[in-house]
Amino acid sequence: MKKILALGFLSLSTAARAEYKQVDLTVFGMDCAPCAHAIHVSMKGIRGVDTVDVDLNTGLVSVKLTSGNSATMRQFNEAVERNGFTHKDANVVLRGQLSGSAQAPFLDVTGTKDRYALTPLTAGTDVSGLLGKTVMIDGVLPQCGKGKIPETLRYKSVEAK
Repeated sequence: MKKILALGFLSLSTAARAEYKQVDLTVFGMDCAPCAHAIHVSMKGIRGVDTVDVDLNTGLVSVKLTSGNSATMRQFNEAVERNGFTHKDANVVLRGQLSGSAQAPFLDVTGTKDRYALTPLTAGTDVSGLLGKTVMIDGVLPQCGKGKIPETLRYKSVEAK
């Protein structure tokens, strides 16, 4: 019985470690205070969002999330799009599990259905030794069409967690 409880606890603690930690989006067309407020309210309405900072001068929307959240990239994109704006590339910090192979690694964001093919921003970065492990990634999700999420995450750094 103790082993079953311990395994259950370990599986819960692993799931809680995989999530978006921070999402920084540049929003195109946001040029007035009511626009910025609308984006702020939309982002704050996503379950798991802790803080939202909107810089009207640069168009940067910085979202920090609580631990254990299950927010998805689609929710962030929709929060921008439903207010009539478009977004550019998103800088993200997130946790997830590496899967796939050394030639075709993927990041699975547990607690969501978000899955990204990984490509390095700089040559020579190898993640094959981290396959099957939970990692923290700092990277860029490229801009994509309305209603879609990117399939590829260009990573700046990857570290085991």
